Amino acid sequence: MPRSSPIPLEEFELSISDPLAARFLPPDAYRSEEFFRFELEAIWDREWICVGRLEEIAEPGDWFSVDIAGEPLLIVRTGEDEVVAMSAVCRHRGMIVAEGKGNCSKSFVCPYHHWAYDRRGQLIGAPQMQGVGTFDKSEIALPRVRSELWRGFIFINFDQHAEPLAPRLEPLEPVIAPYRPEDLRGEFLKDPNYHMYSDFGWNWKVYMDGQTECYHCDKLHGTTPCMINMDLLGTRVGVTDADAGLFDYFMNGRSIDATLNHLGRAVFPPLDGLSEERRWETHSVLIAPSLFLQLLPDSVIAVCWTPTGPGSMRSKRHRLYPQSTLDRDDFVELHREESKAVREFVEQDLFAFAGVQRGLNSRFAPRGPISSRERVMVEFNRWLVNRYRAADERARGGLVTAG
Repeated sequence: MPRSSPIPLEEFELSISDPLAARFLPPDAYRSEEFFRFELEAIWDREWICVGRLEEIAEPGDWFSVDIAGEPLLIVRTGEDEVVAMSAVCRHRGMIVAEGKGNCSKSFVCPYHHWAYDRRGQLIGAPQMQGVGTFDKSEIALPRVRSELWRGFIFINFDQHAEPLAPRLEPLEPVIAPYRPEDLRGEFLKDPNYHMYSDFGWNWKVYMDGQTECYHCDKLHGTTPCMINMDLLGTRVGVTDADAGLFDYFMNGRSIDATLNHLGRAVFPPLDGLSEERRWETHSVLIAPSLFLQLLPDSVIAVCWTPTGPGSMRSKRHRLYPQSTLDRDDFVELHREESKAVREFVEQDLFAFAGVQRGLNSRFAPRGPISSRERVMVEFNRWLVNRYRAADERARGGLVTAG
C-alpha cells in the first residue's frame, strides 16, 4: 500500500509559500525513518536517477553494480549505444548475482546455485532443473528497469510509466551544450586508485541543500584559492524550473579560467570551443533528485547520489576532462596538487554536512530562515513538496501526478 506523509503537508508550506520569508523543511524530513520510507516512494521510486558515466562501461559486456535505496541493480553495456539496467537478484533464491564491476564476456553466474543470465538478463542456464514441472527457462529473466543516456550520463527509473528524461532536460541545453560533457572522460581512467564512491552519515537533502547555495562559499571556503578568485556577491540565478527539477546558478571569476584547484585558475587548457564569456563563468547545475554538475572552464565536476537511510547516503564523484588533457605527459604531476586542493575544499563541506545532521537530530533543531543567497533552495523545496503532495494523494486514493 502507498504511504501517506507522516508529516502533515501543511508544515511544508512555510518552506515554499513566500520566497522572502521561507524557512527550511521540518527537521523530521531529515531524520525520521517513517518519513524516509514515504520519501522513497514519493521520489526514488518514480524519478530519473543518475547512476554514473558511460565511460565506466566502455566496452560491450562491461558492467557495474549500484544500490538504489536498497534495490541492487546491474548496469550493463550491451552494445555500442545500448545500456541495460536490471535487477541483480537471482530469480531462484534471491541471491545477489554480481557486485562491483567487470565484463560479462559470456554470462552472469549466480555464485549460489550457478543459474546463468546473459547480458540482457535472460536466464540461459540452470543446473539440475530438468524435470521440475513449474520451471521454464524461457520465461525467466532478471527484471529490467528503464534506462536512458544523456550527454554521457546514465539514468535509471523504476517507474515504467514515467515520461522520458531527455525532453525534461531541454531547458538546460543552452547551459550544458558548450561544455559537451558527452565528449569528456573521468579522471578515474588515468588514476586506477581514484576514489569514486563515498558513504556519508547525513540525509541526502542536507547534501542537496549544500549544493543549491553559495551563501557558505565565502565563509566555510573563504580561504581557498578558488573562492578567493570568484565574485561570489555577483552570483546570479539562471535556469530555474521547479516543475522539472532543474536549477542553475552561476558566478564570474575575478580572472579568466577560474577553477577548483590549488591556484584558483586553470593549469590545463580550457575546454574546446568554450567561448571567452563562458571561460569567465562557473555554473552549478542541479538535476533533481540525484545529479550535481559544476561547469568549469577546464573540466566538469559531476556528483550523483542515493539515500541509504534517513541519516545516510552514498555518493559517486567524477571530474571530467577532455581526453587530450588526460593524455598529457604532465597530467598526473600537475593534477596531484590540484587533487589536494579539491580534497581540502571537499573536507570543509563534509565537516559542515556532518554538523548539520547532528544539529537536525537535536531536540532543539531549528527551521531557520532561508537567506537571499539561498533562493534556489526555495525552488528545490517546491519540486520536493509537489512530489510529496502527489504521493500523499495517491496514498489517499487520488490520481494526482507530480508537476
